Amino acid sequence: MTCQRRHALALFALIVGSAFAGPAGATTAPALLPAWTPGTLDIHHIQTGRGNSTFIVGPDGTTILIDAGALDPADIEVANAPLKLAPAVPNASLRPGQWIARYIHQTTPADHQRIDYAIITHFHTDHFGSVTPSSPWSATRAYRLSGITDVGDVLPIGVLIDRLQPGSGDPAPHDDLTIRNYYAFADFLKAKRGTRWMPLQLGTTAQIHLANTTAYPGFKVLGIKAGSRIMDGAGGSRAVFDPKRATAPDGSAMENPFSIALRLSYGSFDYYAGGDNTGLDEPYAPDAVDTESVIAPLVGPVDVMALDHHGNRDATNSHILENLRPRVMVEQVYTTDQPGGEVVHRIAAKGLYAGSRDIFATHLFPQTEEAIGPAMIRAFTASGGHVLVRVAPGGASYRVFLLDDLAVKPTIRAVFGPYQSR
Repeated sequence: MTCQRRHALALFALIVGSAFAGPAGATTAPALLPAWTPGTLDIHHIQTGRGNSTFIVGPDGTTILIDAGALDPADIEVANAPLKLAPAVPNASLRPGQWIARYIHQTTPADHQRIDYAIITHFHTDHFGSVTPSSPWSATRAYRLSGITDVGDVLPIGVLIDRLQPGSGDPAPHDDLTIRNYYAFADFLKAKRGTRWMPLQLGTTAQIHLANTTAYPGFKVLGIKAGSRIMDGAGGSRAVFDPKRATAPDGSAMENPFSIALRLSYGSFDYYAGGDNTGLDEPYAPDAVDTESVIAPLVGPVDVMALDHHGNRDATNSHILENLRPRVMVEQVYTTDQPGGEVVHRIAAKGLYAGSRDIFATHLFPQTEEAIGPAMIRAFTASGGHVLVRVAPGGASYRVFLLDDLAVKPTIRAVFGPYQSR
């Protein structure tokens, strides 16, 4: 039975009122997602079919956006044939960044239509947007619109954070129209809209914080890694690898190993996001740098983990799984080589850490399921939609909502849990 078939049966069971036969169970849910309420933590993994975007609403309404991808389909289906791209969802009538902005508008508190912190984990277009000569200009003519610039054009951004670490010796991003547009966008926001543009601060929870820290003291966001630097455990940072190892022949960065990594905590609940950090150190790999093994012990056990690098085979290594031991994993998928077969076997392996685990994907391709086979069918709990982790006030428990990515309003397909935080 394919994953799609299994998930269709699960959805049918929900419709007729039966329970889903999953480890945590799924329960009947209303059609529309109930609004966020104070004290609740929402972590939305938004599916557009064109890259990564994670939107977080903190317990006091503070908002955090991690990435806003909008890749050029030619990058995948032409330059990387025979790989196939996921469908553009909900549809192709808007650009991915516009859909992300619309989703944020619908899921953020009505009186807080802004992004307090926007974080770009690294400079690949599936994480911050591809710009071409045909990309439309903003009304200001200061920058073109795609990905994060589409989002920031309509939603104010308080702080813009990226992987650049001054003085680190890290190579600059590849100098092209897309990165020059990002710099123009950041400069415009800083000069005209009061946005603060800065690097991620490592080893501290003071940079990204709630507006109301006294009401929710258990909420923390820790900067663990950015570029080639990692927190040293003593309030500073150290090099995790020689940046020359991930420098392209033209002198620009091979971006993935330079990705930002964060741990978000709320009471006893912990969440990890690491962009496209890599876990492979082999000479045949294009980004042959293992950053995950160094990140892993600094993160420690978490309840929910977003899989690094979309579940590609050069990431989510044994060391990070053994250290993080996630109960729930979320894979953000947009092409047929996600996940890699090796990763499927690792995330399901009970030999790496004991206990149940549920794995949710924003999309799975039949071709990928057929190639990997029964291990993939057994490993994944549900797929096909936005994946929302909703943490109860105080952080003691959480649920996972699978939302319909074809709907223009957040609409529930299934609910899993409750899970108890560690």
